[in-house]
Amino acid sequence: MKGPVPNLSYNYVLFVACADGTEAVLKVSVPSEKSRSEILAVSAYGGDGCAQLLRTVPDDGVQLIERLSPGVMLPNIKDEREATEQFCKVWTRIRRPIPGAGIRTVREMGETAIANYRAMHPAGGPVPERHVMLARDCFRWLAEHGTTELLHGDLHHQNILLDEERGWMAIDPHGYAGDPACDLAPYLYNELEGKPLEETLALRTSVMLAQLPVGRERLFRACIAMTVMSACWNAEEGNLTGIRLQNRITDWYAQQLTDRAGGFG
Repeated sequence: MKGPVPNLSYNYVLFVACADGTEAVLKVSVPSEKSRSEILAVSAYGGDGCAQLLRTVPDDGVQLIERLSPGVMLPNIKDEREATEQFCKVWTRIRRPIPGAGIRTVREMGETAIANYRAMHPAGGPVPERHVMLARDCFRWLAEHGTTELLHGDLHHQNILLDEERGWMAIDPHGYAGDPACDLAPYLYNELEGKPLEETLALRTSVMLAQLPVGRERLFRACIAMTVMSACWNAEEGNLTGIRLQNRITDWYAQQLTDRAGGFG
């Protein structure tokens, strides 16, 4: 055993050495539907684009996962365009069908998050009602016009690490079901501190639209849905700073759609 990783939050994660000397990561979660979905997702990736699951005890929420080396995170790439291009490569590599029953859909999660938010703020709260209504419309639109695949669910800069043999790889999938464009949102609303918001979003989304088969309306509707869902979660935690940022991002996404389409269809 080599000790816990920095910045522990919901799970207990240790750097360990296996009996044969192989370095690995031991992740222990509270056994739940969430932990089982995580295990299904990392198993489905099979080490292709995502750190490989070496061993698991699903009923106990235990995973032994390969340790990527050198394991530096994507924010080490300071050039915004290059970082987004590497993100797009990882996004492409981890596309998979749903691995089995029991994977939560982002639409169901969004509806629950919105319902909980409204129950907490019956007279209105920090997430504008126009955003809530727009998110619900976007989830419905995706159900009608999108596809359903396995989603990583938390694919952002800190969950993409460098492996010396295989390049940039994902870690810590949550395991959701939904349109693959939904996996773009966490990257877009992360690592924005000290950066011009609109210019950074414009650059990131332009790279995505050039390199990925998502289409403009699908990208922005998926990102509205996921960003508002995250803002509702932030409201439960009292994270007003995060909500204010996500409100600005949602307004920018909505403007991109109205600028092109003359309004929402």
